[in-house]
Formats: sequence, C-alpha cells, structure tokens
Amino acid sequence: MVILSNIFITGTTSGLGKALAKTYSKTGYEIYGLSRTKSNEYNHVTCDLERVYDISYKLSTLLKDVKEIDVVYLNAGVLGNIEYLNKIKLHDLETSFTINTWANKVIIDYMIMNNIEVKQVVAISSGASQKTYTGWGEYSISKAALNMMIQVYAEEHPDIHFLSVSPGPVDTPMQDYINKNIDGRKYKWKKKFSDMKKNNDLPEASWVADNLHQIMPTLKKYKSGSFLDLRNLQFLI
Repeated sequence: MVILSNIFITGTTSGLGKALAKTYSKTGYEIYGLSRTKSNEYNHVTCDLERVYDISYKLSTLLKDVKEIDVVYLNAGVLGNIEYLNKIKLHDLETSFTINTWANKVIIDYMIMNNIEVKQVVAISSGASQKTYTGWGEYSISKAALNMMIQVYAEEHPDIHFLSVSPGPVDTPMQDYINKNIDGRKYKWKKKFSDMKKNNDLPEASWVADNLHQIMPTLKKYKSGSFLDLRNLQFLI
C-alpha cells in the first residue's frame, strides 16, 4: 500500500477516534495515535491527557521522525460531571478543561515549536459549546473554550487551517454512559438521546469517520478558525 500522508489522532482506542484511525489506515494513510489505553495498532503511545506535562515527552517519542502531518484530529475528551453548575467543584472543572482544552494546546504547541508541517487541525467540539443544556455546564464551557482557542491559533498561524467541528450525537461510549447513568426525571433532554438510541437514529462512529475523511479536503473553503456542525453539511457518502 502506498502511504499517502500522515494523520495524527488523539483517543484512537475508542469511539470516533478509533473509527477515524481505521478509516484513514485502510485508505493508505500512516496513523499516529495517542490515547490513554494501550494499543498495538498503528504508531501509538499511551498518554493520560490529564497529565499535561507528560504530553510533550510522549509526542517526542511518537513523532520523532515525522516532518509533516496532513490532518491533526484533536478528538479525545471527557464529558465530566452532569450536574447543575453551582454544585460542581472547581477541581472537577479543572480536570475537564485540562483534557478538553489545555491538552490540545500542548499538542498544537509541540507541533509548531518542532517545525512539523501541519496542513489542517480539526478539534472535535460539540453542539453543547453553542447551546446550553441543563447539567452540561462542565462539558459545554470547556468545549466553548476549545473553540475560542482554535480561533486564536487560526489568527496567529495563518499557514495552518484550523477548524472546530461538531459531529453531532454519535453512537459512542459517551452516549452509552448518558443512557445508563443520567436521571431522565431530572434532565429532560435525556429522552431525546434515549429515543435516538432506541430508534437506531444515532449514527455509528464508522459512518461519521468515513464522511469526515471524504469531506475533509473540501472544508478548507471555510475560514480558518470556524466552528462547523457536520449535521449542517452535505455528506458525500
């Protein structure tokens, strides 16, 4: 198989990240993955993104011979606590911000400072960064901060195309957690997700990954730093 280019993905052992790695690998790309769980697939290192001061060292091992990357997918993230914001401790907010926002800053900075030629950076965001849902404050605020951080990088580094992308609800372990653990009497929005799961209306991660792969080159037409909701785009397959 001819190697087309390099793809970097965080969270390659679960959910959308795993599906992205599989999709790009089978179409001839070299995959560089980073996740909390050990994997023998692709070029991979284990890394707990909450330990932000370990990330650069892990990347130096993983990317020591890499000079260019076609797409960087900043996919890994945590839902955090589903609770009224006034009941969430600052420590818990710090954990979500560390993983959902600051870990991605460390990754971007490493690639810029080490002169790795990156064509596109795609931060996997959420519609919850744009619209409030009761109990989602911890997740929403950290993803909104991620969106703004991507806008700043886009302004300061015009040679790289940056996007924040919301895939919408996807059939991943995060949705399983919501359906099994969230009190639908307290949080009325749970019914929407439960109904989608029951009616098989949640798109599979593999389907979303295949579509992202197909449309990614066309997304460069959008202004760098933009937030895009994939549900509003025309999928090609």
